[in-house]
Amino acid sequence: MLFDWDGTLVDSQYANYRAMSGALAPEGVTLEKEWFDARTGLSSAEMIHTLVDERALRLSRPVEQIVADRDELFLKGAHEVRPHTELLKVVDAMHHRLPMAVASGGSRRIIEETLRHQPFHDRFDTLVTRDDVERGKPAPDIFLRAAEELGAAPSRCTVYEDSDEGIAAAHAAGMAVIDVRPFTGTGAHA
Repeated sequence: MLFDWDGTLVDSQYANYRAMSGALAPEGVTLEKEWFDARTGLSSAEMIHTLVDERALRLSRPVEQIVADRDELFLKGAHEVRPHTELLKVVDAMHHRLPMAVASGGSRRIIEETLRHQPFHDRFDTLVTRDDVERGKPAPDIFLRAAEELGAAPSRCTVYEDSDEGIAAAHAAGMAVIDVRPFTGTGAHA
């Protein structure tokens, strides 16, 4: 079983928005929550590049620095991020029954720090992040790497996801997928 992180296992949407908005403010950018919410499947860097392209922005700092600032702002509130209770029940029910992985387009450092505050912090056999693969979602790389680390054939994996990009990645990996948005109220529905 493979679980996306943001919006699937944890309700981190507002914390992510607040951090991104704060990191972009010194650039004179006002980030609308609706714009941010519609792009939840993108990495922070991909989101900033999209924003720059759409608004023809000129940034005073490199994208990597803005992402680093975003990460620091997020980490200050990592202890406030809570699990989605519906997914917590699934994780608890499957613990010791099936191998499980967190497979996320987020950064390893952010997920590890936030995971240690979660009631399911010790339930996963592996963690695969955007840092571990060449291409992020909607490419299948993250899910394929997680399956490999679990020793599971992709066709035998089920992915829990909350974004269109993640669902596309799971399908591209040849995996079954459960769209958690009806249960969590997250993400933009397809």
